[in-house]
Amino acid sequence: MEKTPQTTGGKRVLKIDCDVRILVIVLVLIGIGVSLVASSSSFFAGGIYSDHFALLRKHIFKVVVALIGMVLAINVDYRAYRKWSPVLLGGAIILLAGLFFMHQSIRSTERWYYSDRLNMALQPGEVARMALVFFLAYWVTRCGAAITDLKRGFLPAAAAICIVVGLIAATPNYGSAAMTLLVALTVLFLGGARLVHLGGFVAVSVAAAAVKIGMTDYARNRVLAFFHPDAGVMQQNWQVFQSLVGLGSGGLVGRGVGGSTQKLSWLPDSYTDFIFSILGEELGLLGTLAVSGMFLLLVLRALKISRRCGDRFGEMLVVGIGCSIFCYAAVNMYVATGLFPVTGLPLPFLSYGGSALVVNAVAVGVLLNVSRNRAERDRMGHRGHLEYERVYPS
Repeated sequence: MEKTPQTTGGKRVLKIDCDVRILVIVLVLIGIGVSLVASSSSFFAGGIYSDHFALLRKHIFKVVVALIGMVLAINVDYRAYRKWSPVLLGGAIILLAGLFFMHQSIRSTERWYYSDRLNMALQPGEVARMALVFFLAYWVTRCGAAITDLKRGFLPAAAAICIVVGLIAATPNYGSAAMTLLVALTVLFLGGARLVHLGGFVAVSVAAAAVKIGMTDYARNRVLAFFHPDAGVMQQNWQVFQSLVGLGSGGLVGRGVGGSTQKLSWLPDSYTDFIFSILGEELGLLGTLAVSGMFLLLVLRALKISRRCGDRFGEMLVVGIGCSIFCYAAVNMYVATGLFPVTGLPLPFLSYGGSALVVNAVAVGVLLNVSRNRAERDRMGHRGHLEYERVYPS
């Protein structure tokens, strides 16, 4: 991230070339996340590691890695990803396929690589989600008007989506698979794909998902618990029930940072998938509205950057990144408030974890690089813009 010292009226100021609003939003969300993880993980860390700050230290390390990745991504011209997008997708698919041969099983899922030596885990589904966005941005740009053609434009993109979503779902990780599919179809829709093609793909996907959920006991029970909350508190809706208790007890301004009682083993996954509930309990309705508003502002700024980008690949890339982060945040909040079946999706930048945090931070760095290049072209003017395009062709 380039900071250029300037002199104004005898005062030196720093000029940041990327979109400052998005940068500030992400940094504030990460800061709030560190505070909430410190509070919500202390009870569990004390019981598991006999150290109340064990999980917090791990999270801070991952935050540092994420911030370094974001800074590096800001300083890499986003056009470089265009020709490498198919390679990135291929690598992500290999990582997903490798889970069937070597993985770490956590809660009967096989979605992780784990290193005992590094004491770290990698979730390839998060990498594949963003790699698919990069590939679809590349494909839409390459096809141009041909994206409306079924054989030449839509089917190759649909095949890539099916491979990635199918492998993610097989781990099993139905929530991430559904969100990856939603974001991918959004990119194709905004990229100009025909509604009839998208509609057919959605119909087939919904039918396949219904069959798969019906054959999987825990997924079927979660859906049934969502549609029949009057059946009482059961194992399938225990988290949602406790989440609503936490949100309700927070009131308007909350109990204060560290004041949560739901974190005391009442709410499972309080520092990961249900950290939004701890946010509501400790910071109240005002805190949840502030965080929700930041995610909304982030995606709106991303859409504005895409409209002003002047480059098709950058436009699709920004749309995909912005929508991916926003969709994950929205569904996580819906789950925490009982408006959607439990899916196990983290809240971007706030939940404890490494894979999602690092991938989202690097993706935001790419988004900021797009905004930075746009600002640079505006400063260079029309003639400079032509020279710039000769050096970095779209």
